[in-house]
Amino acid sequence: MPQKYNAIIFDLGGVLYDIDTQRTKDAFARIGLDDFNQFYTLEQQIHLFDSLEKGLIDEAAFVEGINKISGKALNAEQVKQAWNALLIGMPGENIDLLKELKNEDYALYLLSNTNIYHYSAIQQELKRNFGLNALDDLFDKAYYSFQIGMRKPDAEIFQFVMKSSALDPDKTVFIDDNEDNIKASLSVGLPAIHKQKHISLPELLDRFVF
Repeated sequence: MPQKYNAIIFDLGGVLYDIDTQRTKDAFARIGLDDFNQFYTLEQQIHLFDSLEKGLIDEAAFVEGINKISGKALNAEQVKQAWNALLIGMPGENIDLLKELKNEDYALYLLSNTNIYHYSAIQQELKRNFGLNALDDLFDKAYYSFQIGMRKPDAEIFQFVMKSSALDPDKTVFIDDNEDNIKASLSVGLPAIHKQKHISLPELLDRFVF
């Protein structure tokens, strides 16, 4: 029986990598920014965070922006630690799963809204815990919003990935935990699956991909 898909595009946070935004909210509260949810959630964020995720500002400008909206005088390390607090970790079983998929001749891609802070921290974690040189090594190609200047759910980022990797939309599926990103993918003709918390990634693949 032929494969339904031969290429899979994965989101990172909430799909492959465990995150908890409440931890960042709590971390910022501990250093005096009690209303962080007014500025950032997974569903909505102000221009400062969009700019960081599109690589339009560097870490110094991000710290300056945080201090401007908060009225605080936080230093770079305080902001870094609080912002990275949402990073829980990469389950080893997901790394094993990606390797198994690669062995089964699936083409694997990563499409992540991320920033230099989280990218750097995750790369260091994977090298420390799993001996990987880079997260990118697990994929045929990894697309990070801060490197390509686009972010989900803008339609252009899906079109860019499909074109640059010459993917067939009839044989490619996108997996994300954000419903807006799923809708955007479907709007440009890319099949998509909504990864919800109650279902494990292997179960989701068994049910909808294989």
